[in-house]
Amino acid sequence: MTQNNQARRQRLRDSYVEFVEQMEPNAFVTLVINDIGEIAEMTRLIGKFCGMMDREICGHKFHTYSIDRRTNGVFFIEHAKTNIHAHGLLRFPDSLTVDLPLLTARKWNVLTKAGTTDFRPVHDAAGVAGYCTKEMATFSFDGDQVVLVSQFMKH
Repeated sequence: MTQNNQARRQRLRDSYVEFVEQMEPNAFVTLVINDIGEIAEMTRLIGKFCGMMDREICGHKFHTYSIDRRTNGVFFIEHAKTNIHAHGLLRFPDSLTVDLPLLTARKWNVLTKAGTTDFRPVHDAAGVAGYCTKEMATFSFDGDQVVLVSQFMKH
């Protein structure tokens, strides 16, 4: 039975790695609360963060844009019981005027006051996705730890 569950968790992890590769993310973003949090609160903050980023990058009517013209991607929430944080693989809209690492830090700080960020370009989507999905291999992994950015958008 354990072997079967382990194999299923590995297939799920492999599927997310493949999904990320197809998404072709341009950013690997880590968002940290630096406080004791919970998955539902982290999910709420991720939604607000992505909306704030889109408002800055796309303008005030960002919510009327199609998904392919907005920030999109997936976040994997880790260490839900201790140092909760989320790793995001994102495809930000092209912008020549926005400093994405700085904007990421500014917007996350507005939401969390003491939170921190790490922003990196993606050169190896599969490798980064493998890192982001590492908790899926554990028994403590919960499906709510995966947050699709598109869940916050009207379709």
